[in-house]
Amino acid sequence: MITKRVFNAAFKASLPVLMGYLAMGMASGILLAKTVSIPCLPLWAFLTSAVNISGAFQFLLVDWVKNTTVLFQVVLLTICLNLRYAMYGFSLLERFKKVPLLQKLYLIWALTDETYAIQVANKVPEGEDSVSYCLTVAALDHFYWFAGVTAGAIIGGSLPFNCQGIDFAMTALFLVVLVDQCKERINRMPAVIGGVIALIWGLTAGVDRMLLPAIPCVLVVLFLFRKKLLKEKTA
Repeated sequence: MITKRVFNAAFKASLPVLMGYLAMGMASGILLAKTVSIPCLPLWAFLTSAVNISGAFQFLLVDWVKNTTVLFQVVLLTICLNLRYAMYGFSLLERFKKVPLLQKLYLIWALTDETYAIQVANKVPEGEDSVSYCLTVAALDHFYWFAGVTAGAIIGGSLPFNCQGIDFAMTALFLVVLVDQCKERINRMPAVIGGVIALIWGLTAGVDRMLLPAIPCVLVVLFLFRKKLLKEKTA
């Protein structure tokens, strides 16, 4: 059961996500409205964002619709793009082990970078249920996302302005989350590892092709150094 204390704690923890998701969601909605001309666009913006919580996907969707990308390519790119969420879930398996099926499926589906960061921090009020807290965080972040995208599509279809450079909103959000996480000493070394590996693959494979090889490399390195990182966490 979600109590008032749990909701207040989850809302407070998710406030940075609220700001980021509204800004990024509105940016993708505006970009969609300015780039694609289809009937009932705000409705489609709502549907695509309500059934999918992925900033990168939402921005790519603009090009996919514009260029009428074939379904097979869309499916393959979506799987590759969101594969990292499966990796995130490994660290939450024990906590969600006894969660009812429907709640577990929603927690799996609603997992994003930002939601994961809050759930791992797990700032649940003393004496309250951690799972209820995680569910509330997931639901709030979900709402922020589709509200932002839908509002952006409405604004983009109503107001005339230049949307050049607006796709940088997603990058800006990731930077904000990274800076916030790096305030904790334990998170700095994984951030450095990920940054160095991403830089190496970006220089060797190219920016457009670095994501797929970089993700498994980061996982392998973190796995090899997991004992040392865990010692720092408990120190």
